Amino acid sequence: MARPGLTPAPVPLLVPARDVVGDAPHFEALSGRPFLAIEPAALSPPSGWFKLRYRLSFFDRPVRPIISFRRGGMEIGWRLLPGPVLGRGEGLLIAPAGTTAVWISPVARAGRFSFVLEAIEPIPTAEALRLGWAGDRGRFFSALATFALGWRPEAELNFRWATQHTPLTQWPAYRDRLSAAPDWRGLDRPRCDWTAAPRIRLRARLDADTPPEAVEATIGSLRAQIFPHWSLRVAGAKEKIAALADGRIVASDGDLLQGEDRDLAGCVGFGDRLAPHALACFIETMARDAQAVAAYCDEDLGPEPLFKPDWSPDLETARPYVGRLLLARLSFARARLASLPVCEEAAFANELLRGLTRREVAHIPRPLIETRPRANPTRPASPRPPAPRAPHVTIVMPTRDRASVLRRSVESLLAQTRYPAFDLVLVDNGSTEPDALEALRAAERDKRVSRIDAPGPFNFSRLCNLGAAAATGEVLVFLNNDVEITESDWLGELAFQASRSDIGAVGCLLLYPDGRIQHGGIVLGMGESAGHCDAGLEASAPGWLGRNGAVHEISAVTGACLAVERTKFAAVGGFDEIHLPVEFNDIDLCLRLEEMGFQTLWTPLARLTHFESASRGKATFRRLGAHAAERAYVLDRWADRLRDDPCYHPGLSLFSLTPQLA
Repeated sequence: MARPGLTPAPVPLLVPARDVVGDAPHFEALSGRPFLAIEPAALSPPSGWFKLRYRLSFFDRPVRPIISFRRGGMEIGWRLLPGPVLGRGEGLLIAPAGTTAVWISPVARAGRFSFVLEAIEPIPTAEALRLGWAGDRGRFFSALATFALGWRPEAELNFRWATQHTPLTQWPAYRDRLSAAPDWRGLDRPRCDWTAAPRIRLRARLDADTPPEAVEATIGSLRAQIFPHWSLRVAGAKEKIAALADGRIVASDGDLLQGEDRDLAGCVGFGDRLAPHALACFIETMARDAQAVAAYCDEDLGPEPLFKPDWSPDLETARPYVGRLLLARLSFARARLASLPVCEEAAFANELLRGLTRREVAHIPRPLIETRPRANPTRPASPRPPAPRAPHVTIVMPTRDRASVLRRSVESLLAQTRYPAFDLVLVDNGSTEPDALEALRAAERDKRVSRIDAPGPFNFSRLCNLGAAAATGEVLVFLNNDVEITESDWLGELAFQASRSDIGAVGCLLLYPDGRIQHGGIVLGMGESAGHCDAGLEASAPGWLGRNGAVHEISAVTGACLAVERTKFAAVGGFDEIHLPVEFNDIDLCLRLEEMGFQTLWTPLARLTHFESASRGKATFRRLGAHAAERAYVLDRWADRLRDDPCYHPGLSLFSLTPQLA
C-alpha cells in the first residue's frame, strides 16, 4: 500500500556504477565509496525538487547516502541525504541544470550491503513553497532573495536550511513515518550463519515490587527477536521466573559470567523493550567488526530518541551516555570483570569500557531499545590535575592592519594570561596603516613578543606555518587577532590537553561579545561542508548530551584558537598552504592528525571572546563561489568523513545548528 503523499510508482532500478558488483537489492562494495546508478527512466528526468525514499538493511551502518549528479562522465554536484537509522530514509533534492545521470552511494565501507530505492516523487513548486513557509522563514526568505539574485546554489542551500530538519519533539510521528519492519528473509537476510553464531547471554534483576507489566514487556520483546539464540539469567524472585515457562529464562544468583568465550554478555532492565531486530544487529555488527570487544546502540525514550555518538571516552567519563543495551564479548568481560553486575548498567559500562579505543567499541546508530527517560549521572567539568611541569607554549597570531582589534587581543593576552612559560609570535601580513604599525611596535616592547614580516597575498595556512617554524614552544596555539582573553587559566587548560599522548588538536569555547556561543566544536557535513554546533545559544546551554559542559572528543575545531603539540603539527606537515590557503585548513589539519591516531578534543574550561562572526556552512548571502577550489578539495578529500561524522549522528539534521531530526 502506498504511503499518504507519495504517488505509487514502480520501484526504481539500481545498477552498479562504480566500485560495486551484484544485483539489486544485494550488492558488494569494493571500496568505501561505492556508487549505484539510478535507472534514468525513473528520474523522468530530474528537474525541480523531488523526494527520494530509500531502505537500507538493518545490518548495514546507516551513514548518510551521497547523491552524485552527473553530466556525461563528470560529477557536477553532490548532496547528502539523512541516514536511514530507522530502516528507511527520505530527503529532498534538486538536480543541477544539465544533469543527465544520478548516482547514489548508500554505504561507506567495503563488503556486502543491501539497499533499495522505494520511490522518487516530484515536488510541485507550490508544495516546495509551502514547505519553505512552514520551516525556518528567515532562511526561506533568504532562499527567495538569493534565487531572485540568480544565485541558484545559495538559494538551494538556504532552502535546505529552511526545511531539512524536524524538532526532536516530533519524534513519535517521525518514527512512525520512517520505521521499517525487518525483512530477514529478504533485504535483511543474515550475513553470517546464525546457527553457528555466538549466543547472547543477558542478565537482569527481578525485584519483588517489579510491576508484572514491566516483566511482560521485556520478556515479550525477547521472545519476538528474529535472532533466537539468547538466554536470560534473572536474579531474585525465583517463583516468578518459574512461572514464565521458557527454557531460555532461568533464575540464577550465582556466577553470571558463564558461556563460551565468543558469546556476548550484557544487562537488561525489566520494562525495556528490545526491537525485534535488536539482538540480530548486535550479532551481525560483532561478526563484521572483529576488533570490537563491546557494542552499544541508541535508545527510543518515547517522546524523543537518545541518539549517541561513536565511542567517546572523555564524554563518557564526564557525561555517561552509553546507557542501555551494552553487550561485550564474554572472553573480554571475564578478563575485565571479577563478576558481572546484575542490571547495573553504569557499573558494567565503567569497568568494561575503561581505556578502550574507538576500534574496540562498536556503536550501532539505531534505536534498538525502547526504554524510559532517566536522569543520567553528570559530572561537572573538573579542573585538570596538577601537571608535573608546564610545557613552554608559543602562541602564533597572524595579523594585518586593524590596529584596535590587534591591540585589544595582544594587551588582553599579555595582561590576563596566568601561565608561567609562553611567548607570542606576531606574523604580520604586510600591515600599512600607521596605527597598526605602532601597535606592532608597542607589542614588541614586551620581551615575550616577537614579530615576523610576511607580506604578500593572504594565505592563512602559510602565515601560521611561518609562525610555527619560528616557535620555540613545545605546544603551539594558533590564535586569531580578534580574540580577547577574559579568563586567566585558558592557556594552562589548552597546554595540558594538547600534551596528552593521544590528543592532536584542541579547541575551546569561543563566545560572541554578548555571551552567546560562537564555537562549541565543529560538526562535519553541516550545511554539506562543516558548521559550528550550538552557535548562537547561551553559554549556559547544555547542548546535545550535555556536551557543552564537558571535555569531549570532536571531529574538528576552529583555527581561531587551536592548540597542538609542535612535534605532532610537524609530523603532518602543518597547515595545507597549497590546497587550503584560506578556507577549511583547520578542519583538514584536525582530520590529518586523526589519520595519524591523534583525536581532536574540545574543552569548555578554556573560554575566550571572539569578535568575528565565523559560523560556517550557513550560506544566507554568502557566495559559494568564493574559495570554490578549496571547498571542492575538501569535499573530495574528506567526503567520507563529511557523510559520517563519528562525533555526531546520521539521524540528526545537517541543516540545524542545534540537534534536530534529519
